[in-house]
Amino acid sequence: MIDCMVINKADGDNVAKAETARACYANALHLFPATPDGWTPPVLTISSLTGKGIAEVWRIVLEHRTRLEANGYLATRRKQQALEWMRELISDGLTQLFQATPAVAARLPLLEDAVRNNKLTPAAAARSLLMTLVEKGF
Repeated sequence: MIDCMVINKADGDNVAKAETARACYANALHLFPATPDGWTPPVLTISSLTGKGIAEVWRIVLEHRTRLEANGYLATRRKQQALEWMRELISDGLTQLFQATPAVAARLPLLEDAVRNNKLTPAAAARSLLMTLVEKGF
């Protein structure tokens, strides 16, 4: 979900409000299960105006990175992200190919209208469009 939450504007009249927000978010985060890497996301307040808390944020970033590298979770996470990126690129490419196919492009607006007007289910429309693509040799 998150590795760290930072609440800015903790200066002047906002200090008490920022601290209240920090406490609320910290309590809410305890409702979620522990992360797979065992890290508990800290919630901090900072002031970019005064600089208060910025060094602590950087310290936490470095501490988190060191921990992820030490327990191997960073490498595992990067491998998973690479696979997700590859799958997203494939999906995007297939969508572009799909929409660029003239027979599909011609039928798509008609089937979208049919789905919008409850004359065809989304599954039936998708199946029909996919069959159009298959029939065209893709």
